[in-house]
Amino acid sequence: MSRCVPARLKSIVSPVVLIRHLALVSLLSTGCAGYRVGPVTHRNFSTIAVPMFRNRTLRPQLEAQITNAIIKGLQQDGSLRVVSRKDADVVLNGSVVDYQRSALRSLSNDTDVPREYGVSITVQVEAKDRRTGEVVLKSVQVSGRADMFVGADQQTAEEQGLPLIADDIGHQVVGLLVESWPQKK
Repeated sequence: MSRCVPARLKSIVSPVVLIRHLALVSLLSTGCAGYRVGPVTHRNFSTIAVPMFRNRTLRPQLEAQITNAIIKGLQQDGSLRVVSRKDADVVLNGSVVDYQRSALRSLSNDTDVPREYGVSITVQVEAKDRRTGEVVLKSVQVSGRADMFVGADQQTAEEQGLPLIADDIGHQVVGLLVESWPQKK
């Protein structure tokens, strides 16, 4: 088919094709010019310790679920490596400060028996550079919430919903740590 194209037309087509290809290559190569692999912010720490949170509520074992969810979130994110306190650049301390359960829906014939509950948990977190004592993450409260239907009993429903709330809090805390922008002083 290329034999049928006159020589004059070949000299016109070649520069046009060449310009198209150059434009396409330059467009594709500059589209990723600002892309970086790794963390978005510049931090002077790469390891973190997450000791067991304190539980200031009457609900037992919340501190273990929250602490484990934050550690799991940090491991999944991969920006910071979780290590022991003595090997860490930064230490994240926290407390479970509030646990609330509220009835959302009840039976139409018996309003004293809720069928759906809302549960919220609030934690207070702060991260400090272990080497310098500098505050990396100012003390902040983070809340997670889930709604659950009561099936056989209320306790079972809550036990199934607590990991969801803990994971939500874990994702929020990890986001504060790894996506934090430098704060104005």
